[in-house]
Amino acid sequence: MTTPRPESATDSECEGEGEGEGDGDGDGDGGRHRLRVATLIAACCLALVAVAFVPAPVGAGDNIASFWFNPEDTEADAGDTLELELVAHTHGDLVGDGVDELAATLEYNADIFTVTDIVHERMLADGDPDVEIHESEEIDEDAGTVTLEQEREPSGDGAKTTEPMATITFEVASDAPSGNETVEITDSEAILISDYPQGTFDRDAHVQIDGSAAAGASGADGVPGFTGIAALGMLAALALAAVVRRRDWR
Repeated sequence: MTTPRPESATDSECEGEGEGEGDGDGDGDGGRHRLRVATLIAACCLALVAVAFVPAPVGAGDNIASFWFNPEDTEADAGDTLELELVAHTHGDLVGDGVDELAATLEYNADIFTVTDIVHERMLADGDPDVEIHESEEIDEDAGTVTLEQEREPSGDGAKTTEPMATITFEVASDAPSGNETVEITDSEAILISDYPQGTFDRDAHVQIDGSAAAGASGADGVPGFTGIAALGMLAALALAAVVRRRDWR
């Protein structure tokens, strides 16, 4: 006599076989995913190593030359004179070449400032005090601009330092009003001995002007006949008109 096999046992075995097959597929997919991730990581590492050991070309973007004023923030009275040093900074390029040419254009308020003197300094003589520095300047009093240019001869290894390029003396107008003024570096240039220009970064100077009494008085009289009493009278008239209009609306 044959005893029938319980259905529950058959179902349990089938479920076990199904789970076993599913686990096998999951392990296979996980292994392939881990292999792809490992391959991608290895490729990225090789790319980074290749970039690190390939020499970078020396070009116009090597390092940065900076121009700024000393002092950057200062004060001056109307009628006074003001001295600003234009400082130039460079470390040269990646192979150690310095600069042999500098140029900068400054812009200022021509109604407030007048350039009275320019002294070219010897920043470009860094490393060789015997070199000759060819210098020039161009002042446009109407536009309120001054352009400075310097060139080192012979070029040698060029300059790699932080020193004043020039000292500019301004005269503040005697009738200058109180306020904040800016002396701006609108254009600058540093040329390496390889004839490549460096990138430049500039910072402007800010001058707090303590204006003259005459300028303050003229500013207060901007509207002829508009005195303090007249202003109070006008405010009173406006207030009365507002009250009358409000009563009419009611």
